[in-house]
Amino acid sequence: MTLIQKGHFTLRKCVPSDVDVIAKTMRLHDVRECGMVGVTPRTALLVPFVEKGASGFTITHKDKPIAMCGVTPLDKYFRFGRIWFLGTDDIYKIQLSLFKYSEIVLAFLVKDYEMVENFVPFDHLTNLMWLEWMGFESEEQSYYINEYEFIRVFYCNSHKFQSNNILSERPVLH
Repeated sequence: MTLIQKGHFTLRKCVPSDVDVIAKTMRLHDVRECGMVGVTPRTALLVPFVEKGASGFTITHKDKPIAMCGVTPLDKYFRFGRIWFLGTDDIYKIQLSLFKYSEIVLAFLVKDYEMVENFVPFDHLTNLMWLEWMGFESEEQSYYINEYEFIRVFYCNSHKFQSNNILSERPVLH
C-alpha cells in the first residue's frame, strides 16, 4: 500500500522481503553503525516486525527498495520515539532527489510523536549535516555505546506544541 508517491519515489509499509534486499546492499557506514551497537543489518531491519508499537516503512525508487525507516516508541505517555533510517548504496545515485522529498517523509514519520531521537556515530558527518538540515538538533555531549562515540540527535515536532490562538481572538459571549 503506497502512503506517499513523489516522482519515482514511493513510501510504503515495509514487508519482510524488504529486509534481505536492503541488508544485502546496505551502505557501508550503516553496516558499520549496526556493528557499533552490536546488531547485524538484518536484525536492525527486523525491528518493525518484532518490537511492539514500532513502525517501519520502505522507500522505493522505481519500485526497487532503497531504504527502510521508522520509529520505535520509547515512552507512550510523552509520545517519545527512536527514529531510524538504513539505506542501500543506491541512495548515492539519487541522493539529491531523495533529499528533496525527505522533509515529507520526516513529517509523516513524526506525526504521532512530540519528539524523536537517535544516536549517530560522531564521525558520520554527512548524516549529521543532513539531519541538521532536516531540523534535528544535536547535543554537544558525546555518548559512548560499546566504547564507540556517538552524538545524540533529536527532533521536536513543533506541530504538537502549537496552541489554538484563534480561540483567544474571539470575543467572549456571556
